[in-house]
Amino acid sequence: MPNYSSKLFSDICLKLPNLEIDFLITQQNRSNPSYMATRLKPSFRQLSWNMNSSLNVKVDVGETLSNSYHYHPEMELILLKRSKGIRIIGASVENFTDNDLVLIGRNLPHAFLHEHQYLDNNLTDPPEAVVIQFNETFAGNGFLDLPELKEIKRILTIARQGLTITEYGKRSIVPLVEKILHSSSLDRILLLLEILKIMADRNAYRILVSEELIEQPAMEPDIRIEKVLDFTFGHYDQNIRLEEAAEIINMTKESFCRYFKAKTGKTYLEFLIEFRIRKACRMIIENQLSIKEIGYSCGFDSLSNFHRQFKKIVKQKPLEYKYDQYL
Repeated sequence: MPNYSSKLFSDICLKLPNLEIDFLITQQNRSNPSYMATRLKPSFRQLSWNMNSSLNVKVDVGETLSNSYHYHPEMELILLKRSKGIRIIGASVENFTDNDLVLIGRNLPHAFLHEHQYLDNNLTDPPEAVVIQFNETFAGNGFLDLPELKEIKRILTIARQGLTITEYGKRSIVPLVEKILHSSSLDRILLLLEILKIMADRNAYRILVSEELIEQPAMEPDIRIEKVLDFTFGHYDQNIRLEEAAEIINMTKESFCRYFKAKTGKTYLEFLIEFRIRKACRMIIENQLSIKEIGYSCGFDSLSNFHRQFKKIVKQKPLEYKYDQYL
């Protein structure tokens, strides 16, 4: 079964593909859209590179792809190749697959949870991430104030909400991202400007996080909730008892229930079921197992319980959801 990297962000909101399910927003807080963002507690990461260059270009491979939920003042353009997993950018949590391309703005928390098998160092064709890091003022102070560059400046500004590049945009941008790896310093600047120019087309991107959910991170992660999430992601396909989860952080069952609800706005059982259903959706899309096999593989003790929980969360039966993916 897929297993995710152990370096996880502290508080988590989970969103199924194409569904409006805000797992961290409790019923009484649905009128307060900033609630979700305030629950996330990313860590600050200090980036550094050659000071003689305005941008840093690198390739992460294998286990170096693993990262915790973090933020930094530099922007990042990231192309993920030959991998699958979950992409977390601000309050947006989505599945990603091969050739995923995102632009992450300054101080926007993010993490990529790659499925465990893609982090194996023994793979003959391992996954990689082409990462381009730069400051908003990479071309110099005042340069982007030129009237001819207003659209590029706009892109850099809305990138603070996180942008995923559409298939339309990737057709032109991905070759330039790969070309930038083997270019001189000057050519890299010119190529980045070309990329941003293409990206300025409103058909080339989709915004990931609403403006009202953007909040400057300030708190360090809670190690206890990280341990609980590590345990859950590693054992979701098994029969997890509340006592087991509580023991991970040396709490009684009652104290653990209060703690987890306060941290996430959900009971642990609600969180576990919703995570299992999200995994089931991923497996249905991959179309490698039957619905029955998927239900049991995701930790449900009976097929009827799986169907009931799936319908409750997804608002569709598993087979209906499967058919919709191939229309």
